[in-house]
Amino acid sequence: MTFSTMLSDKGKDYFYIMHLSYNGNKREELWNYAKDNSLIGLDAPGIVRENWTEARKRESVRRQLGATWIRQFDTFCFEMGVGDIVLVLCGWDSLLGVAGIVRRKHRYDRELSASEKFFDHVKPVKWIKKYEYANRERLAEPLVGFNNTVSKVTPRSRRWSALTSLILSSVEMKELARF
Repeated sequence: MTFSTMLSDKGKDYFYIMHLSYNGNKREELWNYAKDNSLIGLDAPGIVRENWTEARKRESVRRQLGATWIRQFDTFCFEMGVGDIVLVLCGWDSLLGVAGIVRRKHRYDRELSASEKFFDHVKPVKWIKKYEYANRERLAEPLVGFNNTVSKVTPRSRRWSALTSLILSSVEMKELARF
């Protein structure tokens, strides 16, 4: 069954895609932490040094981040909710995992980014499909230009058709249907 069919069955017309890297670096280490700890995350080191709900009130943080990062933090912290589906990507060309979000509220943990273990704004997920980094699944069509950390994908998005054609096993589809 395709990912598109599952979304349709669930009545969802969107999902999210994410990168896990520090400017393209440490992808494997970050992915291993994410999959082993059932988390997705986001941060802007050196700029957002507190929980986003507090930081977004400060004009100095907003000026330093710019509109794209503000939108990404708002999406991650306030929009992504329980049952939403997230595809974690490695660059433009491969899939690392498919997850369902299990808690709406994000958690802020400065120690994660201070130790460079992971990002400091995190949400718990349940992994439906997760690959070992070396065995990640190649996408049929590269997502050229996806440079953001998190993005919502809708049927009007140019990325919709490239990602909704993914084939998931019947076990994975049943797991996703539970969200």
